[in-house]
Amino acid sequence: MKRRLIIILLFLSFQVFGQKITYNNIVDTADVETKKVMKLFENYLASNPQNKEKNAFWNIEEQQKHKNYDFLESEFQPSLYMGFPVHVLSVKFKDKICQIKAQFSYCNEDGSPYILAIVNYSAKMENGAYKLFNTLTVNKENWNCTTVGLVDFYYPSYHKFDYQKAEKLNVFIQEICKDFSVKPKPFEYYLADDYDEIQTLKGLDYYIGMGGKSKPSGKATDDKVYSSGLGEYYPHEVFHIQIDEHFPNKHFWVSEGVATLLGGSRGKSLEWHIKRTNIYLEKHPEIDLDDMLKLKNLDDETSYHYVLGGLIAKKIVDKGGWSLLKKFMSSGKSDEDYYSAIEKHLGINKSELNEYIREQLQIESNK
Repeated sequence: MKRRLIIILLFLSFQVFGQKITYNNIVDTADVETKKVMKLFENYLASNPQNKEKNAFWNIEEQQKHKNYDFLESEFQPSLYMGFPVHVLSVKFKDKICQIKAQFSYCNEDGSPYILAIVNYSAKMENGAYKLFNTLTVNKENWNCTTVGLVDFYYPSYHKFDYQKAEKLNVFIQEICKDFSVKPKPFEYYLADDYDEIQTLKGLDYYIGMGGKSKPSGKATDDKVYSSGLGEYYPHEVFHIQIDEHFPNKHFWVSEGVATLLGGSRGKSLEWHIKRTNIYLEKHPEIDLDDMLKLKNLDDETSYHYVLGGLIAKKIVDKGGWSLLKKFMSSGKSDEDYYSAIEKHLGINKSELNEYIREQLQIESNK
């Protein structure tokens, strides 16, 4: 892990000088249009797109519609453009659209490749010059779209649309927005049986972490929800879309905890996660919950920031209702802020958390 972090830091230093770009055996490299697209892509990567500023190499329409107009930029932390060398695998024209397929990767010391992602960009003419477009913008035209209330649902042809779930999601939106005193906003919701289908739609042929057993998964961005395995009702991610921006001064565990309290996690309720976490922690008394923010995943179904964050959020609501929860959601971003907020609102200091949380998990599990 330390070695990997060092490598990433080295690559981060490279980006000051621009990302290294190489090409595979590109057909017709002498072709005028191909050369234009190649130069466009090189210029875009050299423009530090991770800064998310107005960009002359990206199309105007998407920049006007979306604050974070490059939908692939935030797929990885700190950014897709963290400095990995880029190898362009192909440049292919079809009709009036050119697809650029690029691999972000480097070579390990033992000669083996470390591949972060293989991604696709689209290039089309805008005002007489080629500009980059999100592959999602092009690909979603081949998916079905049904609008229910505030939500534009996009889904593959094999999926039978469930209006009851769609209506249920809209009810959830109205309820949480009322509870948090915010105005509901429309958004796009992409759903499929498997999350890799959505990643392909977005333009990701491969991404690190791809594979494994398919399970409900989701992600929220500025104005989009991506959902797999739960159809038209994935309330956890919809909470993030509707509420997060109104409470910018909150800790990560607050955001995920409240989302789990109200919308569950991976299709399971907070209560479900609490019961299995309680059983696990009873078997592992050595786990110190005084430093719970250092904990990550219990397993591939339950993460500590969802279940313990959700438990704390529930205790906040139980004590002071929505008004106290809103205060909790504006209590600061740092770990110290989070622990201080728990002490302030629940009267539990950091050194008492292990005993308190284990006790509360037991109480909630027996309800």
